[in-house]
Amino acid sequence: MKSGKYEVRAKGHGSESMPMEVVIEDDQIKDIKIDASGETKGVADEVFNRLPKQILTNQTLNVDAVSGATISSHGVIDGVAEAIEEAGGDADEWKKRAKPEVTKKGDQEIDTDVVIVGAGGAGLAAAVRSIQHGKKVVLLEKYPQIGGNTSRAGGPMNAADPDWQKEFKALPGEKQTLEELAAMPIDQIDPEYQADFKKLQKQIKDYVDSGADYLFDSVLLHEIQTYLGGKRTDLQGHEIHGKYPLVHELVSNALNSVKWLTDLGVKYDTTEVTEPVGGLWRRGHKPVEPMGYAYIHILSDWIKDHGVEPYLETTAEDLIIDDGQVKGVIAKRADGSKLTIHAKAVVLTAGGFGANTKMVQKYNTYWAKIDDDIATTNSPAITGDGIRLGLEAGADLFGMGFIQLMPVSDPKTGELFTGLQTPPANFIMVNQKGKRFVNEFAERDTLAKAAIDNGGLFYLIADYKIKETAYNTTQESIDAQVKAGTLFRADTLEALAEKVGMDPATLVQTIKTYNEDVDKGEDPEFHKNVFGLKCEVAPFYATPRKPAIHHTMGGLVIDTKAHVLNKDGKIIEGLYSAGENAGGIHAGNRLGGNSLADIFTFGRIAANTIAEDFANDDAVSGASQK
Repeated sequence: MKSGKYEVRAKGHGSESMPMEVVIEDDQIKDIKIDASGETKGVADEVFNRLPKQILTNQTLNVDAVSGATISSHGVIDGVAEAIEEAGGDADEWKKRAKPEVTKKGDQEIDTDVVIVGAGGAGLAAAVRSIQHGKKVVLLEKYPQIGGNTSRAGGPMNAADPDWQKEFKALPGEKQTLEELAAMPIDQIDPEYQADFKKLQKQIKDYVDSGADYLFDSVLLHEIQTYLGGKRTDLQGHEIHGKYPLVHELVSNALNSVKWLTDLGVKYDTTEVTEPVGGLWRRGHKPVEPMGYAYIHILSDWIKDHGVEPYLETTAEDLIIDDGQVKGVIAKRADGSKLTIHAKAVVLTAGGFGANTKMVQKYNTYWAKIDDDIATTNSPAITGDGIRLGLEAGADLFGMGFIQLMPVSDPKTGELFTGLQTPPANFIMVNQKGKRFVNEFAERDTLAKAAIDNGGLFYLIADYKIKETAYNTTQESIDAQVKAGTLFRADTLEALAEKVGMDPATLVQTIKTYNEDVDKGEDPEFHKNVFGLKCEVAPFYATPRKPAIHHTMGGLVIDTKAHVLNKDGKIIEGLYSAGENAGGIHAGNRLGGNSLADIFTFGRIAANTIAEDFANDDAVSGASQK
């Protein structure tokens, strides 16, 4: 091969192409540099760490893709292959060379206080808090990289923080939304929520009567919106809503979770209060760093600094159960060896089952049909492992038939953060004909159903000013997406319509009407009552979107202490669960921004409960010895 530096590009997970530099000397690959700035932080990091080392050390392209990051893995391999071909080499021959040898570990047996299954946000929160309580922790993760779905999360975390939120002006329509909520007849509120709803009505009345113009919020508003936002009826007529004790526990402790994360090192942008899609209210605490990575790297660095290295590529296969009590986990490592962990407590934080389409189809009772080829926003790791383990111990289930679709997903990949993602107050959703079809401020299932009724594929329309409010978007990434054909841009609405196959006159009239509605502060057709910006400053953008599986609402039944309960409502000794692995909070539909509040709140609660249970056991043991 001809020696030199070869500049190539390879397809990535979150970007259409990653720039790569491959150095070839004396018929060998001497160096591989990858510009992964366009990739979602924390999703494919292990690819860029592992594969170049394996290729350089073994001088072969016959290396395994990193589980959970197949696209990025093949992107790296294909990029190096392109450089080899440019240098005059035979990439196919490199792909047939011997694989790197794997050093096999023998079977191992260890003892610990707490073993945690799943190293996403809930698992890491449980691990950090358990270490803070002085417990020995073992953290298992079946994929080569920690983070799970949290790495793919948008970042804003819901927590009512009225003192902070008062610093921001109310948007047009927000006060009207509060008045409409307070006017709901009390008999439409389930009995367990009625006392809190009456208190909220008084809070809203006092706020409206004061004539104040700031962003109102309260823990009770967060509670009632979480409850009403999750109240749904399935295809068989079964009604579901969040369990009051769990919902109350969540909203009462969410702000403490923000403060706890801040103390650990997560930095929040206090100059902006945000609202994710389907969040119903502006109460999102947005990290300074991008997306879920802001949490994952802080928590993972913290546990490593305190002596805990996660067991990666280690799958929990069975629980150790003795006389009805959970006493550990039997796991399998990538090399086939067995790892047996004896523990006083097991915490299941392996997420839901959104990447297991067959399981979604099995339990679904909410959507008329879940297609075999439906995309998902989930990490491939999220396949229901924690629920399977819980059932092994006799756990009860709640709300398994309710599956949330994310309406604004990438049509091909299911990714969340391609194109332009802006706050819902700025969304303009149009169907393939160029017409609006829904109140863009609605809950996620409402948006998804409307999209499906309009053919599935639809577009988010934005102008220059709306683009400036988009989440995690740089001009460089926008230009790359326009070049790749996944985002459309034009200097006029007519030209934009032609690029995406709409009737120009229809789109122009739709945007004209929307802008007039913004000026009036009223949307007579779809009743959107919280408006942001008009769409009038070139250039104009269109982002193609389509619903994808996002969150599975159901899971293991837990109490407010994160104990897992059996079908008789009794605690399964030694077993705890948190996050999407557990059910009962979000019921039929989860509010945007509530998942992060959930995982960090109940992850901490699980660890706190374990510490309490340990102390009680020690006290009982000491008393019996006396």
